Amino acid sequence: VNNALQNEHKGDGSRIKGRRKKSSGRKNGKTRKSVQEQDAFGAGTSKRVSSVIADDVVRARGLGVNAEVDEFMGTPQSELRCFLTGLMFITRLPVPSWCDHHPGFLMRSMAWFPLLGTCVGVFCAAFYDVLGLLWSPLIAAIFSCFASNWLTGCFHEDGLGDSFDAFGGGWTRKQILEIMKDSRIGTYGSVSLCLYLVAKVCLIGELGPSHWEGLGLCRGGGPALIVAHTVARATSAPLIYLNDYVIDAEDRKSNFYGWFANSKKLLGLPRVVFAVVSAQTIVVVLWGWLAAALTSLVLLTAVVAAGAYGRRILGGVMGDYLGATICLTELAVYLALRADWDRAAARVEKEGILSLAALVAMASLPILWVSLRPTQS
Repeated sequence: VNNALQNEHKGDGSRIKGRRKKSSGRKNGKTRKSVQEQDAFGAGTSKRVSSVIADDVVRARGLGVNAEVDEFMGTPQSELRCFLTGLMFITRLPVPSWCDHHPGFLMRSMAWFPLLGTCVGVFCAAFYDVLGLLWSPLIAAIFSCFASNWLTGCFHEDGLGDSFDAFGGGWTRKQILEIMKDSRIGTYGSVSLCLYLVAKVCLIGELGPSHWEGLGLCRGGGPALIVAHTVARATSAPLIYLNDYVIDAEDRKSNFYGWFANSKKLLGLPRVVFAVVSAQTIVVVLWGWLAAALTSLVLLTAVVAAGAYGRRILGGVMGDYLGATICLTELAVYLALRADWDRAAARVEKEGILSLAALVAMASLPILWVSLRPTQS
């Protein structure tokens, strides 16, 4: 029965059965419900909904907005409320009751995401340094990741797992969107999350004990946590500004996300510039100008690559995809900060640039081949 439901819901049954098999542990004793009329998000559908949360619970959540959206443009735009909206969105920290998930304030809060990431990084660095007093950097790195996941509620990691499930298991854009909104996790998502966490812990541990020497001279795992959490969240503003926000018309929250997508003009170029500049300012203060140049290259590469891939496969970007980009960018920052450039230079001098270029090409070709495959609608 489960296989039949999966085949009906996600299209290519043979592929899903072989490569996209979902965990059944979260479904035991549950039944999928059919939505026969429009819910609170305005998405009417009679299709089965792959969620273990009852429909009346989802409807009771409302739009997350206290004011009518058509009144938003005529109301004062408080930067404090923008900041608190972003804080509420990416962390579990409580905010005043007058702050809600209004999509307009959420869109404008993207400018504050890097500095909010700095706050998350400081919290994780505190855990890392305290535990580093008694245990090895690797143990401290493990618990700093626990701290990060607790504070953010695994918000971005959820997007990483959903994105890998969707892009790995879906052949067409429709199948990708269907899988992405499925609350359960599959093989692609499980493996990607495991490898991501293992790589993150190892890299932070490899960076060693924290050294808070002064402006531009900080090194080690603690400063790296702050830098990585800050730079990674600087990807959201430019990606939304430069790309269309994809709306799944069959999603129960399509009305909310539709308003969010139409409010892109609220995220103007000055706010995007502020997000990028504030992120690099934090890097300069902690690691110096050389690290800022390196992380700027990482940020540019992430925005260009994620934007190009999202436009090609999805037609733009969406929430889970932005979360996955944040996770992978954070990992790339750790890699850049931990890289042994002297060892690379010595190997180039010994073996020649062509031999290393050939190795890079051999590793990249299969990935590029799969990424550039024809996309079906």
